Amino acid sequence: MRDVFLSNCEKTFLNRIVSEGHRLDGRIYNESRPLNISFGSEYGSCIVSLGETKVLAQVSCEVTQPKQIRPNEGILYINAEISPMAAPQFEVNRQTDLSVYLNRLLEKCYKDSKCIDLESLCIVVEEKVWSLRVDIKVLNHDGNLIECASIATLTSLAHFKRPDVTRSGDSVVIHTMAEKDPIPTVLFHYPICSTFAIFNSDILLSDPNFLEESVCTSSTEEGVSTGGGLLVVGMNQYKELCLLDLTGAAIYSSNIVHKAITGAAAKCKEIVDMVKKAIVSDDTLRQKRVKINFSDVITQDHLLSLSKKDLNIKLKHYNTDEKMVDDDEDAMTIDSDPEPSKYDVVSSNPQTAETLSRKGASQWIEISSDSEED
Repeated sequence: MRDVFLSNCEKTFLNRIVSEGHRLDGRIYNESRPLNISFGSEYGSCIVSLGETKVLAQVSCEVTQPKQIRPNEGILYINAEISPMAAPQFEVNRQTDLSVYLNRLLEKCYKDSKCIDLESLCIVVEEKVWSLRVDIKVLNHDGNLIECASIATLTSLAHFKRPDVTRSGDSVVIHTMAEKDPIPTVLFHYPICSTFAIFNSDILLSDPNFLEESVCTSSTEEGVSTGGGLLVVGMNQYKELCLLDLTGAAIYSSNIVHKAITGAAAKCKEIVDMVKKAIVSDDTLRQKRVKINFSDVITQDHLLSLSKKDLNIKLKHYNTDEKMVDDDEDAMTIDSDPEPSKYDVVSSNPQTAETLSRKGASQWIEISSDSEED
């Protein structure tokens, strides 16, 4: 599922810190990244950001003939595309396993769960119905793409409004927004897909980033089962299970599934409330004739994001009294110190101690008297 090659050092380091109760970005196990929802100028257009993962969703509609087996129901079509803009391992106009997997899960979550009232999309039975198309564009892939895409799909469908239609005889007249108010999409429930990363068969991480996803699935792809994998739980605000998908090793304990479903239920209710509040706020701004577009999303922080100091490294060293010292003045930050600092190399034996100085040392180094004899 991933076309990324990770070194053994990266895998070992991440597995070790996760087993010790830590994560690379400082979050706890059940903590998610910040969620942000922005709307475009048209109905059904939105950008959803989950941390650094960003997805654009756009809903469009057209009048088509219904299916023969469903003559009084409309049609819902979901199309997800991942371009090289999202990550360098993807190619233009080439479907990958991840894009097929993403399409399949979204169709299961939103089409098979019957969350949309397709009968309300019927214009003339067996002749004309509305066909809704949801286009998903991945702008940046930093992990948990399924959850971010599901939130974007739900938000765009709930925000979309189709034109009103009047039937006079055998003809059908589609009115513009200036003539008649558009009609919102009827949703029976609001399902959300939540992703959990499984480490060592008993550790569950909510909202995994790209590196965590790659590590927990790479062992399975290489044929080495370490109890890692991805568990996707689709659930609505009524705590009804809509989707359950497991990628990777088998689950040996039912407690993992129960814990994931409990966490997904709480997360889904919180996300659905946020989506509803965002749509109500957007409708209020549109009624006040406020101009809404994606230009509000682009700020100075986005333009200068690459020049920010994302990672700070604080060094801890030992002084001559062999006590741990936290030196704030000598704390080093990446891309902030043009020249390396000078650190002393001292001996653990006071009688044979000699102080050396060299550039580029990153910590105190203790040289024992045995090494001098050798």
